[in-house]
Amino acid sequence: MRMPRTTTPTIAEALASLAVRECRTAMRALADAKRRHRGVHEARKAIRRLKSLLTLAAEPFAGSLPSIEATLGRLATGLSPLRDAYVAVNMARTVAGLAPSPEWQHAIEALEHRSEGRLAAALAKDPRFLKRRRELSDLAGVIDALPWQEVDRDTVEQAIARSERRVAKAHKRASRNPSPVNLHRWRRRVRRLRMQLDSWRKALKTTGKSSHHQAHQSKAAAHAMSKLSDALGAKQDLRALRTALRSLREPQAVAPLLDQIRLELRKHRKIG
Repeated sequence: MRMPRTTTPTIAEALASLAVRECRTAMRALADAKRRHRGVHEARKAIRRLKSLLTLAAEPFAGSLPSIEATLGRLATGLSPLRDAYVAVNMARTVAGLAPSPEWQHAIEALEHRSEGRLAAALAKDPRFLKRRRELSDLAGVIDALPWQEVDRDTVEQAIARSERRVAKAHKRASRNPSPVNLHRWRRRVRRLRMQLDSWRKALKTTGKSSHHQAHQSKAAAHAMSKLSDALGAKQDLRALRTALRSLREPQAVAPLLDQIRLELRKHRKIG
């Protein structure tokens, strides 16, 4: 970032530092050889946070953002099958409870085998995830060189207001038609807004400034967004588990498990 450093960072400097830090967080996560699955999960979260943060400066970064988002999207998409397989295992364990039935135990073992197989295949193509880590390192340099000096309070708060309108629109659509597609869109927009609020709050804290957008920047608002995002995410993960069980091609064995998932999904009907 080509700006002079001051004793107290400016808003632009604080946001730039957060963005570069997310790149490095993703790199460290992918380097975690002891907890590969957790590393993949944490890397994907860092990538999402970074994309959300950069969207706060969509206008100043208009020339560079599409290319950066394409790179981040490709990295996230490449990690998605690994994350999805691991989440299916964890969700199966959650639904099965502390004393899984024989049917659940068999399904969990099959899902674990699939998850480990996908991870092994990915590491065979990209040993130690070195290629991905180099891409993130290069990207950190690109992000640091963006015109952060053009980002100010109005830029950020206008971006947050746009995100709020998008959340409201998605909520309205999901309320009229709670299809998986509409609920997923709502969840993604809620999650992006939550992450933007969190990044903005961190930047303001670093700079010692307060927000003119207090109603939107309060911790209570961010907490509400987080709870809603988690609830929608749990519903999505249940549906993903249902799909994963069906893909095992053992209809008789998984039938009672699908019935249990159906009951769990009913508990989430009133979300939103």
